[in-house]
Amino acid sequence: MSVALCALCISCVVEKREKDITSYRSSRPDVDIARLEKKIHAQINEERKKKNLSTLLWDEGLHEVARKHSDDMERRNFFSHDDPEGRSFYDRYQSAGYECRIRTGTAIYMGAENISQDNLYSSTLYRNGETFFDWKTEDEIAASVVKRWMQSRGHRENILTPYFKREGIGVSLSRDGKVYVTENFC
Repeated sequence: MSVALCALCISCVVEKREKDITSYRSSRPDVDIARLEKKIHAQINEERKKKNLSTLLWDEGLHEVARKHSDDMERRNFFSHDDPEGRSFYDRYQSAGYECRIRTGTAIYMGAENISQDNLYSSTLYRNGETFFDWKTEDEIAASVVKRWMQSRGHRENILTPYFKREGIGVSLSRDGKVYVTENFC
């Protein structure tokens, strides 16, 4: 009896391992960047709803600023709020002709920015000299980015700032599987 159970256990382990390996693929999945940006936007609004805050409207001007910054980070291989020349999100707003001025009491807020770097895959597997990837879905990428922001005090504060009413999300994908995400607020 115990021999039969052991054989059954080994069979289950091998079957589970083979099933896990089949989820890995060598070819990169097609990711619709615009759809991914909107999924991140929707999840941001879910986080705001949990705190009884108004949803952020999608702002095409902020989206363009955010997309350009993500593209720049990907193209020039850096990850920072400031580009290599030292320009900040506020400089990018001005360069695009975007003005954000939110008055609350005596303070005027000029906007804010969150950035994230993720991967298109969660893990890799090497077999017979070939690399296979456990590619993430668009939903998994969006959830990973928003989760990381919500776990960071400064990023979470930007997301949950009650006086922000609009946002734009910009995503860029590198050839080596990095996902650059910029979120701009006003």
